[in-house]
Amino acid sequence: MKKHSSRRSFIALGGATVAALAGCIGENGENGRNGADNGEEGFPSHDLPRHSEWVATETHDGDVFFTHLDWAVLDDLDSEGGEDEEDTEDVIEEIPILGLPLYGGLISPLAVFGIAFYPFSGDVLPENGQTAEGVGTETMTWAGEALVFQGEYDPAVFADQYADGFEETDGREGFTLYVGDDEFTEGMAYAVSEETLVVGMMPGDDDEYVPENIVSDALERYGDSTGRVVDEDDGQWLFETTGEARMAFGAWQTDDLMAALAPDEGGDEDVDNGPDAEPDVEDNPVFDAVESLVNNIVFTVEDGEMHDIEARFSGIYPDEAVPSEDEVREHLIGVEDVPHEIVIDGNRVHATATFEEL
Repeated sequence: MKKHSSRRSFIALGGATVAALAGCIGENGENGRNGADNGEEGFPSHDLPRHSEWVATETHDGDVFFTHLDWAVLDDLDSEGGEDEEDTEDVIEEIPILGLPLYGGLISPLAVFGIAFYPFSGDVLPENGQTAEGVGTETMTWAGEALVFQGEYDPAVFADQYADGFEETDGREGFTLYVGDDEFTEGMAYAVSEETLVVGMMPGDDDEYVPENIVSDALERYGDSTGRVVDEDDGQWLFETTGEARMAFGAWQTDDLMAALAPDEGGDEDVDNGPDAEPDVEDNPVFDAVESLVNNIVFTVEDGEMHDIEARFSGIYPDEAVPSEDEVREHLIGVEDVPHEIVIDGNRVHATATFEEL
């Protein structure tokens, strides 16, 4: 079993994601709500997504952003669309309600550079649909200084194959916590259960956090149901109105949304460090003043193509800067004749749009 993978291989995964997405969007079903119920004040109401359990209200650098990607669904997409990559980049730049979650999905693999020296880094993500023994990742969430992988994991395999140089310490909530204790693993920490793997990203030269604290704090928040975005009234609303996702991008109480669109993962000069396109959110009344948001897309896959594509956006604004319905329609959805719903109540804004083709 291979234990390591190069940074370039992860960028290749990101490129494969673009190829899988480009040219794979098929016809949409008639009902764009995908079974959502009407909640309070007419907002849609979905089950809380699993990844909402891991997004903290605070990070060490002060900015709370997250991305989420369903890796399992990528295996079902036809990746023969490389020649249409420009079309995907156009969507990212021109249709923000689709562009933000697509962008979030595309930058997610970059976060894996932050765990490149962990013994399971080359095995944690499926490659060409193949999974490693005891490691069945289905989704990944980049939340602050932690990466959270969810799927099916065998803790016994981790104890046998990925624990050299680590000390097993007291875990909680069904997790076993491993902390690096030799010259090669010092500063590393991860926790594994049968459904989740939580990994502390290695700090950069200017970072002051300790991965062991990142992981243990994440387990504490998870167990105590406190200190997470979803534990706040506004945060719960953001996740309830957008629900589970194939790809997602979110921010919490931010002053600078643009900062999240320039991930700094470091890297080799000869490696492409991210997508060529990013969402155009500057001078946009929907994004200029937004304080917190969750934007995601859901879809089904049939014959290697996306179907029943639904984009969902929920945002919270200062009372004096709430965009109008017309502004949401023009600057968030961005295209005419697209089935959509917009609900605005106080400082909360929600939009859902469905797309037949792009």
